[in-house]
Amino acid sequence: MPKTTVVSIFWILLLPIPLLSFEILLKNGDAFISEVITEEPSHIIVQWKEKKYKIPRSEIQRLDPRKKGADSSYRYSEWKLTDGTVLKGILIEKKENKLVLKTELGFAEIEKNKILSQNFEETFSEPPQIPEQYLFISGSSSNWRIGIYGIGSYSWGAWSHSFPITYGGGGFVEKDTDSKLWFYGFSSELSGGKGNHGNISLWSQSFYLGRNYGNSSSPYWILGAGASSITRTYEDEKTSALTPDLILEFGWSWKTNTRSEIRLGVRSQCSLDGESSLCRSGVKFSWGFAI
Repeated sequence: MPKTTVVSIFWILLLPIPLLSFEILLKNGDAFISEVITEEPSHIIVQWKEKKYKIPRSEIQRLDPRKKGADSSYRYSEWKLTDGTVLKGILIEKKENKLVLKTELGFAEIEKNKILSQNFEETFSEPPQIPEQYLFISGSSSNWRIGIYGIGSYSWGAWSHSFPITYGGGGFVEKDTDSKLWFYGFSSELSGGKGNHGNISLWSQSFYLGRNYGNSSSPYWILGAGASSITRTYEDEKTSALTPDLILEFGWSWKTNTRSEIRLGVRSQCSLDGESSLCRSGVKFSWGFAI
């Protein structure tokens, strides 16, 4: 893979990707634009302003996937006018003698002296917040995962003739940050392959930083650095070297209701040793389990 291609992929991965979101309207009229993580018959779990909430369906009036955007909130209200008209919508602005509303049909202005009643005692100036009683805490250990993975790679450049294909597997331990989107961890891997000039084996250790772009099914990327012990054997000869590593990985991840995370992606790893650097790219499958 050319160096310019790797750099281009790196910058693309850093670009923000919008998350899928819904409007969640509670029965008290409070509405929230939020990402829905999971839906169950009795409740839904959402992420709003970097916190997770478990909201009972008995408190939800509707979920509207047509309304999307960044995390925000507002309040639906109801006004009954002196001529019998009933208006439902969001209060946008208060003027001296009028109120400006946003309804399903568009914007409307109503004169205050024509309001017979309303379904609230006071118009709040602050946007509503999801009640803290719905805050979802799944346990202090839920941020940690331990897992295994397997990978098959193809070597670049001169190494493509000597040892074109390597296979391997390893284990990892990682931790989510408070935002649940960023994570970091440590991995250890054994890999090897046969070629025209004997056998090659690698033992790699690396630290890495990664980011998901959602909380259920989403793209992800990982950047890592570490070291590899490389051993080559050919007939009676055996040579070993210790090299620094750089790792770039990107792909798709899936999170299950049991807090496991499955990833399928493309990983490129370079063991740096001047003109003899061993660079490989391949497909990686991993499965992490919450601990």
